[in-house]
Formats: sequence, structure tokens, C-alpha cells
Amino acid sequence: MKRLDYYYPTLGGSWILVALLLGGSLAFGVLLAILQRIVPSPVWTATSLSYLMSMILPFIFIFYVGGIRRKEGFPAVPVNRPVFGSLKGIGVFSLAALAMLAMTVVMDPLTNLIPMPEWIKAVFERVFLYTNLYDSILATCILAPLCEELLCRGMMMRGIAHFSGPRKAIFWSAFLFALIHLNPWQAIPAFLIGLLFGWVYYRTGCLWLTIFLHCLNNSISTLLSRLVPDMGFDTALMDLISTENYIALYVAAVALLAGVIYLFNRYLPKPDAR
Repeated sequence: MKRLDYYYPTLGGSWILVALLLGGSLAFGVLLAILQRIVPSPVWTATSLSYLMSMILPFIFIFYVGGIRRKEGFPAVPVNRPVFGSLKGIGVFSLAALAMLAMTVVMDPLTNLIPMPEWIKAVFERVFLYTNLYDSILATCILAPLCEELLCRGMMMRGIAHFSGPRKAIFWSAFLFALIHLNPWQAIPAFLIGLLFGWVYYRTGCLWLTIFLHCLNNSISTLLSRLVPDMGFDTALMDLISTENYIALYVAAVALLAGVIYLFNRYLPKPDAR
């Protein structure tokens, strides 16, 4: 795993990783479809297998180039270097989780901004409702947080920050994170949550923290889809509660998010001073 510390791509290198991801997703999707026709089996239609196969090419590339750079004496830039300061680990994880929950409320109006395409609804229904529960949990709550955070924050953001600074790194890693979701309905929320994850990674240096936040976010979606299957995936919080309660909740969420940002800025060591 030390090879990961030696691969830190530029923005151009990050686009190569995205191209490998999208190309691999298409190629292996076709392969699994062919295998399903030749030897029908639920294995080939497993969501977790399809997702894992889509990630093979970019990570083969990362490990290959990382190994070469290590042998050539490139300096290591650690993927995971947590610094929590006086807040301690449990405090940072708890505050970050609250910030992520507040962020979901802040982003809620975007649910109605772009109509959810029917094909996206069909994909969500297959993954969250009609897929085996264990397969769905493995794909959305374990593999997606691990692979996407390692790729978007651990590789892309870390690399771009090394060459171009943290602001560009946070922006572009969030943009590419939104892009790999491959649908406009998720793009804006994914971009905004990507900004939050990127900022958290920048301030703490802890990749496991963003993996935890991503897992928490996806687990809530998976849990709600199973517990309330009749609630549409495009149902906004504002559609479920009264206007007065919604306004109060929204103001509280904004205040909570701002409060966590303030505490992180005040009590976490400055990244440049580590």
C-alpha cells in the first residue's frame, strides 16, 4: 500500500484516472452482460461486482505508476496523515458527521431544482430496492466510500494540492467527483458534498474521516429506501414537513454547518504548519 503515497497526479493526471474509470466501467459492463448471456448467473448482475470492476483500471494504473515512482526515488506524499489537534479524533469525527447531516439539509432545495430522469429512477430502484440487501450494502455503503474517497480525495485532491494548491484541489476533486456520478440530477449535490469532503480532508489530513462521512451519507440513503420504499428518491424534505418547521430546520442546519467550520478553523492545526 506504500505505493499509494508515491502517486499524486496533476490535474491532467486526474482526468486520466477519470477516463480510465469511465472506460473501465463501460468495458467491464459489456463483459458482464456477455457473461450473463453465455452463463446466466446472479453473480454477473451483482451491483457490487459491477462497481468493483469499474474501479479496476484506475487503481491498476495508480499502483503501477506509484511503484515506478517509488523505485525512482520520488518523495512520498502520505495519503493518510491525520492531525486532530485539541479536538481529538472522536471530536473531529462527531463534528464532521454533524456537518455532513447539516449539509444534506442545506442541499435539500436542489432536489426539486432538476427533475429526476426516469432512467435514474430505474437505476436507483434496482440498486436500492430490487438488489439483494447485502449486495446493496456492499456496493453503496462499503465499496463506494472506500474507492471514491481514495480516488477523488486520496489521489486526485492530494495530487492537485501538491502541484497547484488546496483551493484548486478542493474544487477540481469535487468537480470530478460529481462527474463520475454520470447524471445531472446528482451532479450538483455531489459537487457540493465533494467540496465539504475535500475541505475536511484538507483540514484534517484524514482520509478515513471522509470515507466515514461518505459511508454515513450512503448508509442513510440505503436505510431510508428500505424502511420507506414508497417514498420517491426525488422526494425533498420540504415536501414532508410544514413550511414553518422546514424553515426552522434549515436555519438550524446552516448555523450548525457554520459552527463546525468555525470550530475546525479555530482548533485544528493549520495545514501549512504541520
